[in-house]
Amino acid sequence: MSALSGAVCATDEEPIFRKISVDAAITVGALRPFSGVQAFTVDGTAFYKAAHIDLVHLDVALGPGADSIFPNINAEADNPNSYNFAPTDRLIGAIKTAGAEPLLRLAGEPADSPLELEKYAQIARHMALHYNKGWGNGFKYAVRYWEIGNEPDSKRSGNGTPVDYYALYDKIARAIQSADEEALVGGPALAQPLLAGAYRENFIDVVHANRLPLDFFSWHCFAADSNDPYVFVSIARQLRQILDAHGAGSTKSILDEWNIDPATEDMSKAARAAFVTSALIYMLGGPIDAQTADARGMPEEVAHALAAFGALKSTPILIRTAGGDDVGFALAAGRSQDRRLVQILISNYQLAPTYLPRKNADTGLPQRITPQYHDNAGYDATINLPSSGKYQVKRYRIDDRTNFTLLDKRVQMGPSLHLQAPLAPPGVELIVISAN
Repeated sequence: MSALSGAVCATDEEPIFRKISVDAAITVGALRPFSGVQAFTVDGTAFYKAAHIDLVHLDVALGPGADSIFPNINAEADNPNSYNFAPTDRLIGAIKTAGAEPLLRLAGEPADSPLELEKYAQIARHMALHYNKGWGNGFKYAVRYWEIGNEPDSKRSGNGTPVDYYALYDKIARAIQSADEEALVGGPALAQPLLAGAYRENFIDVVHANRLPLDFFSWHCFAADSNDPYVFVSIARQLRQILDAHGAGSTKSILDEWNIDPATEDMSKAARAAFVTSALIYMLGGPIDAQTADARGMPEEVAHALAAFGALKSTPILIRTAGGDDVGFALAAGRSQDRRLVQILISNYQLAPTYLPRKNADTGLPQRITPQYHDNAGYDATINLPSSGKYQVKRYRIDDRTNFTLLDKRVQMGPSLHLQAPLAPPGVELIVISAN
């Protein structure tokens, strides 16, 4: 539960800064690849590189449609000329050039007949052959993630039934792995991950009963009930328990569409950036194996927040921190292999009063004690560095006045540093400490 629960808010008193500590001598793990986004431009190479993105989620329609890779469902599936690979080739090429990997979603309307379902499976098989085995003047990209379907539990998927989706998953999962046994297949990209039944427990049971692969279980969440950055961890914990209980202990949990409530209009750009940053820091400690944030249409500040989080890749050895909480004031830090670089990421986000308490009581989420924010007007940091000597300290910030701007740089003597600065919510700060 929140470290702030039951605390008393400061009112007329001077704002109090949060006391935090960072100890580079104590490691707590390694930073796994965890910087993912939705594909939102034809060529996102520059952004993917700048933000150190490692996973990009993109859609490809199986059947007829504006973005279809196989526009004529009556064409021959084993003929390379039947496919319109070029648009997806460009997308995946940009992703690979940036050093990231694609999570390829195979989506579309439910098949109208067994023959059409068989055609879908053959299309999927030849896609795997094209991108991983060179078929049809293709590539050997070793695309790992193949997601089957998109939100079959919502109206967006058409009028298909759970049985229709089970049949689609069965056919396509087998087809992809027949083309590339190293491929990872999964689904169902749930729109309502906390809704029990056909597309959750029953789907997992059908997969096991038919000895189908389920390498990853995918789901979506937009924090519509609260705009709470911790909600993704709460949901992931429940899903992990369900997967384990149904014999899917080795199945990865992938959150591949998420962000704030899309209907939110009154949130500042800095608040959106702080929400994303706090959520990502919390997810690092939760049972989520991969994530791809939906930053499409978001302001530039959100892209910079993703870049600030991605910067932690330069310091992949996670080190001990203290002073953060789970209601918005999030904290993560790491050091480099050579111990010469330490980075600290602080995100100060505060829920709007309209979301206190949680709006919807029927979400299936545990009710949280209403947070009472205090000591969050800034930070008062004590930092223990690997050795003595001179260190250059740089501070980059995102808030309502600055957009990932270098605030200052100075030289301080180690091994112990003391940094204090105002950082009112909403705000994000990346502190970069390098040995001179």
